[in-house]
Amino acid sequence: MTRVGSALPVLPNGRLGSYELLRPLARGGMADIYLARQAGQADPSRFARQVAVKVLSRSRARDPEARAMFLDEARLLAMLNHHNIAAVLDVDVVDGNHYLAMEYIHGADLRELVAAAQHSGTPVPLDAALAIVCAAAAGLDHAHRRCGPDGKPLELVHRDVSLSNIMVGHDGSVKVVDFGIATTTIASVQASPDLVRGKPSYMSPEQCLGHDVDLRSDVFALGVVLYELTTGARCFHGRTDFDRMLAVIRSDYLAPSDLVASYPPALEHVIQTALAQAPARRFASAAAMIDALERVAVDQGWVGGAGSIQRLMSALFAAPTEPAVLQFDDAPVTEPHAVVALPAEPTRAARRLARGSEDDRLDDEPTRGRGRLRSPCSRSRLAA
Repeated sequence: MTRVGSALPVLPNGRLGSYELLRPLARGGMADIYLARQAGQADPSRFARQVAVKVLSRSRARDPEARAMFLDEARLLAMLNHHNIAAVLDVDVVDGNHYLAMEYIHGADLRELVAAAQHSGTPVPLDAALAIVCAAAAGLDHAHRRCGPDGKPLELVHRDVSLSNIMVGHDGSVKVVDFGIATTTIASVQASPDLVRGKPSYMSPEQCLGHDVDLRSDVFALGVVLYELTTGARCFHGRTDFDRMLAVIRSDYLAPSDLVASYPPALEHVIQTALAQAPARRFASAAAMIDALERVAVDQGWVGGAGSIQRLMSALFAAPTEPAVLQFDDAPVTEPHAVVALPAEPTRAARRLARGSEDDRLDDEPTRGRGRLRSPCSRSRLAA
């Protein structure tokens, strides 16, 4: 199991095509992200739309498959049109730099939001948590149902739904970001059956095992997000990526009510359904999960909506102002996804792993969801 690093590219005069790069936002396994504006609009008093520019790292740009995946993401995002999905505005290649200009989201990702709530000692209100997850689920449901120009379903699966890939704006908006490893029927690079990509703590059991995945894999990841947002603890915990994948396959997690005494039973049932080991036992779609969450909200008398999200953001990030421009090497490193090589033939050990045999434990440390979520690198982030 390896993690892929990247270095921020050196760009002349801090520009890329028609965009002036203002500061770095994040560094990821495949790409680096900058806050940018249209070049030539240096006067801050003039109106200039800010965007997030995602640049394929120089090391990955030499890989034809990585370039194809990057352009596949651009093509895919251009076909999606939903207020809960960050929109792509431009795509180009300049001096060997492949980049996407994307919608700017002034806010934080859910990993930062949960960490800020922990720092303040105030749990994320359940009405706001449900509003956030329902909004993200609505964006994913749109993506899952989308058809291509020929009218055939794209059969899109995000495969990387996680706290760090759901952005929340100070205005109460919610956006799903980073479709970089999504699978679709129009992808020019099809997923290799010998490789598993994704964040181990959020992958479904079938994704961990390298099996075929469908939209119910994203439903599983939404269940993990809902769990962590409402409890403040990791759902599937472990010291290594393998430990975390093992915990996923074994459904080895603490019930939310074991962590929060007053946790609503109906909400816990929604999480248990989303996290069912067998895809057939989960919600059949993200829309079905939204329906279940809305019923919980009605029964509990929660209003939710964008207003509850906006109040939460105001409480956690009292001064949503832009930080000073940073040096290009100061960008925070985003949580990477793992790339796991699987054996060509299913082995006896792999079959034992699927059944959850005790023989497959790497150590005696129980992989339970007791770990606190990692602190954020910064308090303001953009779409990745």
